[in-house]
Amino acid sequence: MAPSAIKGDRQTLRVGIYNDKPFPLSMVRALVQTPDPKQIAELNFSLDPGVQIYYDIPMQCVWRGAYDVGITTIEVSDIFGLLRIRFDLRRLPYYKQPQLIVYPRLVHIPYLTSAMRGAKYEGGGAHQVTEDGESFSDTRQYRFGDPFKRVHRKLSARKRQLFVKRYDIPMESTAIVAVNSREDHLSGEDALRQADISCECAAAIAHYCLRIGYVVDLIGADEYDPIVEGKGIRDFSRIYDSLAVMKFIPSGNIAANLSANMRRHPNLKAVYVISSEYDQDLSDLLAVLAQSGCYVKLLSPVFGGKEKADIKPILGVNISAVASADELIATLDDHY
Repeated sequence: MAPSAIKGDRQTLRVGIYNDKPFPLSMVRALVQTPDPKQIAELNFSLDPGVQIYYDIPMQCVWRGAYDVGITTIEVSDIFGLLRIRFDLRRLPYYKQPQLIVYPRLVHIPYLTSAMRGAKYEGGGAHQVTEDGESFSDTRQYRFGDPFKRVHRKLSARKRQLFVKRYDIPMESTAIVAVNSREDHLSGEDALRQADISCECAAAIAHYCLRIGYVVDLIGADEYDPIVEGKGIRDFSRIYDSLAVMKFIPSGNIAANLSANMRRHPNLKAVYVISSEYDQDLSDLLAVLAQSGCYVKLLSPVFGGKEKADIKPILGVNISAVASADELIATLDDHY
């Protein structure tokens, strides 16, 4: 079994059981935990002394999150079923279940028109963005000593001379992705579904903003959660890791966390909030941000019986209801 997977993947867990006793185990029943809360595999077998057997158990990665998988309990009984001895392996100090990290799906957002033009920095000329997300400000003819990795291949081929890309240092523009990880009114599959949609949308937005050159801060509702910052596409793995294991808890204040974090960034350009519900404090904060010229987008996960009509408007804030990150692309504005 690989230590990580993407939501929707299938994994195979191999478990082995060895009988180190000098006598046979006539009837053994083992329960195996999987990433799917509805799937608990049951194994029934017998073991002779000194014999080891293996089972391959298929597992469906239904939900994002961190899961302890493997054998949890073993029940041994005699051939008549009169004497049963049950062991909870999780209570043993030397036994540790392997952990499987299930990442949210990563939906690729294509470049928006103005992002390709590159007018996203203050205090300088228009920046250009290559297809792989690299940002540069201008070009000039090649000079001896310039690194070849800066050669602009398409322009050089067209002009029949070597040209290199010039990189200025602009004021860093920041985007905040805030996930309301508070779930005081949800339980069971509804809670898992909300967490999935929220983290899936957050991953897609953070990945896109990093690709076009934004500094990205990821924050949650829990004041004790660390702020995860990304300054380039190479930092996306840290944000992705955080979204995979983010805990949705019954307490927290996303408005307070967002208010504290935005003071760190003098050039805050965009704020994305992913929340199924928003109180007056959060509504007021987003309205103030929108009036200051910052782009504000509120994404409300919808599932089950929730209707899009339940979404209440906020002055100056672009609000969209989404059931998955696939619907996210159509709701994004060309605000760059």
